[in-house]
Amino acid sequence: MTSQTAAIALARMGAAQRRLAEHAARPLPVGLTDPDPGASERWEAGQVWAHLAEFPGYWHDQVRKVAASQASGSAEPLPFGRTKTDPGRIAGIEQERRTDPTELLRRVAAEIRDVSATLTRLPDDAWDGRGVHPARGGMTVSEIVDRFILGHLEEHADQLDGLELVTLDEIRAAAERIRGVALRAPLLRWDDRTWLKPESLQPVGAFKMRGAYNAVASLTDEERARGVVTYSSGNHAQAVARAARLLGAHAVIVMPEDAPPVKVEGVRRDGAEIVVAGRTGEERHAVALELVQRDGRVMIEPYDDRRIIAGQGTCGLEIAEDLPDVTSVLIPVSGGGLSAGIATAIKALAPNARVIGVEPELAADAQESLAKGEIVRWDGSLTTRTMADGLRVENLGWLPFLHLRRFMDEIVTVSEEQMADAMRQLATRARLVVEASGAAGMAAHLSGAAPQPAGDDQRVIVISGGNVDPAAFAEILRG
Repeated sequence: MTSQTAAIALARMGAAQRRLAEHAARPLPVGLTDPDPGASERWEAGQVWAHLAEFPGYWHDQVRKVAASQASGSAEPLPFGRTKTDPGRIAGIEQERRTDPTELLRRVAAEIRDVSATLTRLPDDAWDGRGVHPARGGMTVSEIVDRFILGHLEEHADQLDGLELVTLDEIRAAAERIRGVALRAPLLRWDDRTWLKPESLQPVGAFKMRGAYNAVASLTDEERARGVVTYSSGNHAQAVARAARLLGAHAVIVMPEDAPPVKVEGVRRDGAEIVVAGRTGEERHAVALELVQRDGRVMIEPYDDRRIIAGQGTCGLEIAEDLPDVTSVLIPVSGGGLSAGIATAIKALAPNARVIGVEPELAADAQESLAKGEIVRWDGSLTTRTMADGLRVENLGWLPFLHLRRFMDEIVTVSEEQMADAMRQLATRARLVVEASGAAGMAAHLSGAAPQPAGDDQRVIVISGGNVDPAAFAEILRG
């Protein structure tokens, strides 16, 4: 082994630590998880954190013992490690299960620093030192580090992710809640191998009706009486305005200065109050939070909310029910609510189908985030360059990102010209009026950015919205 082995290990530990820091900053999720693949135990989040704080130090000692044995020239592999039923392991977990995760993260971080220092100094030949584990038998230092330190850190980060994920049951409950309000959009044939899911036909012209209605309908009577507030460039704004009117709640919508007039008019038609604030999502979010604090309104987040994700996931539920042998699904990606919900439903019901996200080249923060394994923010001055106003967010929401990291196969990008061409083809061949954001998936399909290989014979393209300014649409149709 070489120093490159240590560098890879240090990078993996750093990535795991960053993931754990995200979880430590949030309330403990509810539910139970398997502490190890195939384990018979079931742990609460507090027990996962307790083990996280206990095991790096223990395995650090084991690594040093085996490495020292190698350095001494011992001919026999050194016995090391413990089993899952070891009393010391169990007692440590039970002792710390109620400790604040912030404190446990501090300990984990300190232990990771100690392990990192040891691995950095470890001679190249020490990585080949061998020990004997009571259950796994002979293992090298490299294998011990990989399985019992790096593997455990990543597994426990995955478990904490899993406790946060929206379930298929939540999506099915949302489907019942929105029944008769949101349209069950039919699958339309594009060609012999491809279907369209035209969410542009929803009552407000976009998929957002699903999540917004589910979120507002999930509120208590007292919460609805206080009124709701959200921030949006348009489609989520219209959906919240419509849901609030149908459910008897007053809505305030914070919209950007350059919101398309067709979307502003849609919000006004449903009686919502509009507050204009800046051009970026961050500016609008800040103003919406002020209204929550000042007026006691309830925030309806555009995408970083499990009720929103569950509602948008009903689109994926319908795809899987109407086309059980679906082979791939193309979905526009913005803040991640739609793509997270659809991906969750598809992978639960059609696990072999590929789920492909699509973004504009000019707002490709999600593609970069998935590649790096952590949320990457693009400045609003960059994302506002795309004409796809519904895809202009600066970064994915944290909860959607957890879903996409788990369930999305890849994210591809398309150009402004490719979206415009998709809008023209959808208008002339499918008779659908589609906005640039809604045409992103079709742009990836037509351009080859998302190739359709042999065997991918039941592809579905989600057409997410159709609220396009008539003058801009006419310009695009003229080419």
